[in-house]
Amino acid sequence: MRAFHDASLHRPQGGKHLPPWLGRNLLRLQDFGEPDYHFSNVDPGSERALLTGQLHHIEVQPGMWLHSAEVGDLLDASCTNPSSAGLRVVMLLDGWVDVSFDDYPLQLSVPAGVHGAQAQGAVINTRHTHQFGRRWQRGKFERKLSFFLEPGWLEAQGLTPALKTRRHREWFAREVGIQGWTPSVRAVAVAEQILCLLRSPEPSSLMLVSRSFELVHEAWQALNEQTPEAGRNGLPPRGHLRLAHLQKLLHGAEGQAMTVDELARKVGLSTSALQRQFRDVYGNTVDEYRRDIRLDQAWARLEQTGCSVSEVAWAAGYSSAANFSTAFKRKFGISPKWVRTKL
Repeated sequence: MRAFHDASLHRPQGGKHLPPWLGRNLLRLQDFGEPDYHFSNVDPGSERALLTGQLHHIEVQPGMWLHSAEVGDLLDASCTNPSSAGLRVVMLLDGWVDVSFDDYPLQLSVPAGVHGAQAQGAVINTRHTHQFGRRWQRGKFERKLSFFLEPGWLEAQGLTPALKTRRHREWFAREVGIQGWTPSVRAVAVAEQILCLLRSPEPSSLMLVSRSFELVHEAWQALNEQTPEAGRNGLPPRGHLRLAHLQKLLHGAEGQAMTVDELARKVGLSTSALQRQFRDVYGNTVDEYRRDIRLDQAWARLEQTGCSVSEVAWAAGYSSAANFSTAFKRKFGISPKWVRTKL
């Protein structure tokens, strides 16, 4: 595993390019002055401060790269640079991401410090070298993880043939494909662990690899289980706002306690319309979505508290620890007892 925290490190072998901005807490425009970077409306050779914070760039495995950013923008600017073909998994914990892949924009926003704010993610596939663009805005902050998976790495993992439907395969064959992804509570906890590991002087390679695989696996499963862009073109903006409000409700105690009929009345839909639209956009029923939230929260309780499996089962709404264990193992592939004792 090759970690690039310091700009004085040697450039990696095999033609890989060490970004010039690594290892510095304060970046200036001149740090991005290489020919690959093209800035608009600013002098790229300027000594003006552009960015403050921490950046990390690590090759977790050959062909699997991890990038983290906990940074704030210090001026208004925009830039582009060429970027390689491959699959990207982006997860935003706080702040705002405003980027583009050729002419395809990606904007994610998670208000920092707002109770109930949900982390956002996206899976992006690019078939060829493209122009990656970023818009910088004074005062903008972002805390995120992103993974870049080279085509050879995907093939070695046996992932590319695993797409379920013709729509998935067509999406994967596009020049640029972008699909939204809502990270689970467990994924957010794993991302926070990764950021903590990256801040430590000697991060555990084994833990970093395992946590990275877990996040990539969840994003891949979300891509494989959802139909890319299915149902979205036929739903007006008001419909998406209604479902976004419902999704926020489901992550709170009120939404967990309400019946589906009550939720439908709350957002102004019939029960059948609610179920149909929710499945089209999120890929499962309202009850399935609520169950997954409770199981994600159960994992976090098992890992972070001293509660027994029975106590966690009760908190997740299960009257039987055996039924809870069955549902937990069906979702995660391992027993809750293993999580409690091993992690």
